Amino acid sequence: MENTPSICPACGQPTSTDAIFCPHCGKQLKDAPLSTTAFTQTWIYLLSVLLPPLGLWPGIKYMKHGDPKTRQIGWIAIVLTVLSGIITIWATFAFLNVYLSTLNESLNGI
Repeated sequence: MENTPSICPACGQPTSTDAIFCPHCGKQLKDAPLSTTAFTQTWIYLLSVLLPPLGLWPGIKYMKHGDPKTRQIGWIAIVLTVLSGIITIWATFAFLNVYLSTLNESLNGI
């Protein structure tokens, strides 16, 4: 990709096409690339599994990005969040069912 100059829409000064911020006025010209390191992926996936609702935030953020690897990380985070949420709800109802059965038996004197 060529590094031909483009024009900043805010100040009209020439900038490089790969610049994220204008070197003259500081206006953001495009979104910065999101991190796709192994540590970042691990953090996002753990957040999605351990705190299901919070996993949607990075999942949607990464899913909206144009890079295919970044989009894949977002989709995996959303799927993990949904699966973890379903398992959490199922486990909660199973625990409540056992607890209520035990309580019912003790109240009935069995």
